[in-house]
Amino acid sequence: MAKNKPVMTLDVPADQKEPERQRAVKIDHYLYRWVPYWGAPQWLQADRWRQFVRNQSIAIICRDTLINNVLSMDWTLSARKSEDMGRADVREAIDFYTELFENAEGDFDTYTELMLQDMLDLPFGAASELGRENDDPEGAVLWMEHIDGGTLVPTANPDFPVMQSVKEVPGRTVVFPKHSVARMFMSPRPEITRTGWGMAPPEKAYLAIEMLFRGDKYYSNLLLDTPEAGILDLMDMDKESAEEWLDSFRSLFQGVDGMKVPVLYEHEKEAKWIPFNRPPTDMMYDSITLRYAQIVAAAYGLRLSDIGMDEMGGGKTLAGVIRGERQTRRNGFAMVRTKLENHFNSIVPKEIRFTWVDDDAEAKLASGKALVAVGQGLTQLVTAAILTREESRKEIVAQGLLKTEIDPNAAPDEPKPENPMAGMFGGADPFGQGNGEAGRPAFPFSGKDDDKVPASQGGRGGMSPLLTRSASGKKRPDQKTRDELLAEMTAIFKPGIDAIVTKAEDIRIRRLVKATVRAMVPTVSRIFESMDDEMVEKFYLPEMEALEAGEPSQLDDPIVVRANEDIKAELDKHLGDDPWWRTLSKLEKTRIVAVLARSYSVGLQDMALAIVRALYEEGLRSTPELIGLSFDLTNKRTLKQLADYAADLVRWVDDGTKYYIKRVVMAGVRQGLARPTIARALRDGVSAEWVLSQEDFMGDVQDFVRRGLTDMSKRRTESIVETEVNRAENMGRLGQLVRSGMTQKAWVHRGERGVTAAGNVHPCPICEANEKLGYVPVDFQYETVFTKRTGEKSPTPPAHPNVCHCEIEFDDTELLSKLASGDYMPWLGK
Repeated sequence: MAKNKPVMTLDVPADQKEPERQRAVKIDHYLYRWVPYWGAPQWLQADRWRQFVRNQSIAIICRDTLINNVLSMDWTLSARKSEDMGRADVREAIDFYTELFENAEGDFDTYTELMLQDMLDLPFGAASELGRENDDPEGAVLWMEHIDGGTLVPTANPDFPVMQSVKEVPGRTVVFPKHSVARMFMSPRPEITRTGWGMAPPEKAYLAIEMLFRGDKYYSNLLLDTPEAGILDLMDMDKESAEEWLDSFRSLFQGVDGMKVPVLYEHEKEAKWIPFNRPPTDMMYDSITLRYAQIVAAAYGLRLSDIGMDEMGGGKTLAGVIRGERQTRRNGFAMVRTKLENHFNSIVPKEIRFTWVDDDAEAKLASGKALVAVGQGLTQLVTAAILTREESRKEIVAQGLLKTEIDPNAAPDEPKPENPMAGMFGGADPFGQGNGEAGRPAFPFSGKDDDKVPASQGGRGGMSPLLTRSASGKKRPDQKTRDELLAEMTAIFKPGIDAIVTKAEDIRIRRLVKATVRAMVPTVSRIFESMDDEMVEKFYLPEMEALEAGEPSQLDDPIVVRANEDIKAELDKHLGDDPWWRTLSKLEKTRIVAVLARSYSVGLQDMALAIVRALYEEGLRSTPELIGLSFDLTNKRTLKQLADYAADLVRWVDDGTKYYIKRVVMAGVRQGLARPTIARALRDGVSAEWVLSQEDFMGDVQDFVRRGLTDMSKRRTESIVETEVNRAENMGRLGQLVRSGMTQKAWVHRGERGVTAAGNVHPCPICEANEKLGYVPVDFQYETVFTKRTGEKSPTPPAHPNVCHCEIEFDDTELLSKLASGDYMPWLGK
């Protein structure tokens, strides 16, 4: 009989308890945090990127700024080779494609906006469908239409590069052959799995845009959430009192009774609210947001100032703004213009070129300066026989500074003229003659006794021949007489101007330098903060010199100009207090009038002799000489005009001297402050007195100023003497012309033509332009080198300081019609 086995019973605890001595790790679900992936996404869907951009206004503004910059520019189609411009088929093609672009998507602006929005938003970029004649790959484009870039994908097939699939039209896929689609996109992806895709700015700056979006969302929630999440610490209240207060607080806010005032009681310590989030000030919300906005703008090739926001750091200074604007033109704006230019050039025939018309004055100025600098350098190399003209032409073509395509192997007949008036600071008036404090005095126009000058402009150009006789046969005034006039005028001006160097004692120069340093250091210190030593030397100094010379300058800013004017005003006080720089007295004025009167008489005689010789050449007189006539200016009205002019000339010379002294002192101080050791100290905030205490600073600036004054003394005397004697002679010629009944005059260059051994161009561009006007009314006012700066014009040569080989000539046809009898009595100046 089998034994009964004991029954096993299961030990089940009566109460559910937490496991004892548990070994596995367990995470408590209280305040559990889910951390999302933080990195750049791999989306290709266009809808997601478009929505992503729409959620952040900074990205939209950057995109629209680039688009608006392009829309503000004009464009043109031209022949790729200049010699093709004469071809009728090329002109016809230009007209056809111009109309095609203007009417694309209704108008050019709409088409451009659609293309750029896709290119700046989507990984695929932008594309348009091209309708070619007979669907021929080489056929003309008859129409072009933007395609939604969100429906397109690249195929990596060069013959059929693009495929379209629209989710609203399932089951249909379109493949575009190469000749029927024009595409543009940014930053091609190098991964083999992303071949054909690009990376638009939103993808480049994804994390920064996401941070801006989260920051906006955080701040909006902070403003909208009421009350904010947190804990109310009641400090020393016991549990029962706190719970009772909380129940009463809930009851209090039930119902519609308007008088609800919650109170706290039974505690001694102040209750404290502990928020769950952090206030914006602790998070540096404003500066962090601005930093991310900078990153987003940089992804588009822009700066915050380009979209109307304030910059951070050095970008706020003038130099920083200028440097930033240059960078933007090279980055964002240049990128968009280049992409569009290549896009349109892929559509037009290869004989035609699409180009933007850039009206940016600063860019044109920089391009012009580069062209001039290279041209001057090549001219010196050619003059020194290091390069030939053909080699220099090839080099300037290779530099890529010319918009027009030229044959590098075909040199022109004559070299390109350059401005012969370039002076110490690159200006047209090298010795301070033109833009003095009071401006140049106007030389009196002397004609008939009434001397009424009608306001007349314009000329007849080439309506009648300029000269019917040989210029080489024209008899000049006695050279000995002219040399005497120049010597007399030199004897008047030279002692006073030379004395300036002697009077400019060290103590006087130091006084001016100290005043300039103290006035200049505050402005220069702020400018140097955002410049390194190389930028100071290669940008600041040349641009300031151009500004001082009245030429276009990138530092032509109201703040800089005002600071310069303040410095000049300070120097005016010191120079006015001690007028050691004055050169002429009333005695010199009387001597000047005498020389001007003799020069005027020489001009009277010269024009009278020219008229007589012209009549003799035509057989209307028996002798080509003036016999028994003495030309001596005694006409009281004309002498009074010369006396008034001499008084203005004395004042003008003194004003010009003071103007030049201020200019050379400011230039010397500026050079001294730009020395690397001084510039670095200025960035650290040193004072003007520290600068003045530095060894060699004052000595170097004094040497600079003294060299400038010495150079001025010699060259300025020669310039004034040549100019004033020449002007008086030509005014005498004009006076004789008017007294002889002539109504027309012409500007004629009498010297040699071409480039001299010294590299000067004869005639200069201004004189050549005046000569090309042909015959004009006798009261016509010609352009001079001073016209652009002071508005000054002149009825006669010279057009510039120093030697001018031009003079006034009469119209042969008018002369023969008025003096057909040959009877002629010149005006002797009585």
